[in-house]
Amino acid sequence: MVDRFADLVSRRLGLTFGPGDRDRLGQALSHRLPAHQDGTRYLDDLENNCEAGRSGARDELAALASELTVGETYFLRQPDQFAVLTGTVLPDRMSRPDRAPIPARLLSAGCAGGEEAYSLAIALAEAGYEEAQITAIDVNPTALAKARAGRYTEWSMRAVPPAVQDRWFQTVGKHYEVDPNLRANLDFRAANLVDPDPGLWRPAFDAIFCRNVMMYFSPPVMAAVVRRLASALMPGGYLFLGSAETLRGVSEQFDLRETNGTFYYRLTESSSAHGLSKTGPRPVPSPPPAPDRESLDRVLDLMRAERFGAALGVVEVIDVPTSPPGTPWETEVVLVRAILLSHAGDLTAAARDAHRLLGRGLVSADAHAVLANCREADADNRGAVLHWRAAADADPRFALAHLHLGRLSRTTGDRSGAGRAYDRAVELLPSESDRRMLLFGGGFDRQALLSVCRTMSRDDRSLHGGEAR
Repeated sequence: MVDRFADLVSRRLGLTFGPGDRDRLGQALSHRLPAHQDGTRYLDDLENNCEAGRSGARDELAALASELTVGETYFLRQPDQFAVLTGTVLPDRMSRPDRAPIPARLLSAGCAGGEEAYSLAIALAEAGYEEAQITAIDVNPTALAKARAGRYTEWSMRAVPPAVQDRWFQTVGKHYEVDPNLRANLDFRAANLVDPDPGLWRPAFDAIFCRNVMMYFSPPVMAAVVRRLASALMPGGYLFLGSAETLRGVSEQFDLRETNGTFYYRLTESSSAHGLSKTGPRPVPSPPPAPDRESLDRVLDLMRAERFGAALGVVEVIDVPTSPPGTPWETEVVLVRAILLSHAGDLTAAARDAHRLLGRGLVSADAHAVLANCREADADNRGAVLHWRAAADADPRFALAHLHLGRLSRTTGDRSGAGRAYDRAVELLPSESDRRMLLFGGGFDRQALLSVCRTMSRDDRSLHGGEAR
């Protein structure tokens, strides 16, 4: 019953679920069952109503979205992206000769409680784009109600500077209300990224923010959503994703761009319905500087001594281009820097370096491992699992990826899946490279990790009657 429910929700909402989500799915199903109706009848009715396109099905899916999605965020998250939007993207958009002389138009896709949409409005207003139009969509009606109300707690305000808070918020008791002037050009509406809505997915927007949404979709759904986002952009429009998300292997409709270390995407002219043809060759990158291998060796020695702060100080003065690395040595420096930045708590910069590597298809498994650590440090265990799975898919012999999947599976109560992951880690750890043991072993040696995996696997097998394998 739960498996059928998960399949229906995945097809209709695009969400993907793992074995550790069964309890949450079961609770959601029981909450939605009408009195005296069994699960089979409920699922039959919902499926039939969805097929017939009845309004009751849309309402029920919206209620399920409220049960199954978590939209916790805060104002001015990833401020570097807003700086690129107002300093680079919109000046390019507004100067295009093929663009009509109308105010900028933006889409906040998966706006949750509205913090991202209002953050966009603040950034635009402070940069002089007061007339910009922002459409904000979400499938969760509870989140949309919060967004329309525009009232937030101190937790949502934790990254807002006092001066910005004074300009754009009013204090009402223990809450903060968005200034009415910010709401004038904002349109919150219910929409499902998975639905082929012709009224929404047509060229209308200069830029789209869809952050920390698609990483929870299955790969086919993600690809379909990206195609819809592309269709909603005007020629040469821009797409911003979350710091742990990438289009690599998902879409070829976008070019990866970088400004001051911030990564984002631009719709290729050939992908635009009315795009201009590309002209001229791409610029040839400058040759890389001479490698400073002695400094990198020093960094690795400091990491072995767990002196991560000192190691970061050394790696930051190594002369590596800010563009995607072009040599194996540069690739290794960027990877090591990403790991050290994650140790230092600078998750945005660490994810930026990881995306720099993924953007060129470099050390994909290791880059996903960095992103997994970033997601877990940001209390997003589900995102961490997705990236550890991607790391294991990119390199099936990545023992430490399986070890971390086992550990995270345990936290969700999936003891059988944890046992299988630990068993695989035991098989692979003897041949795991010393390099990966240093970078991703958490300071433990090979024998200590083998002992942990065997103990955990034995405990999980005993809990499941010896069937962890």
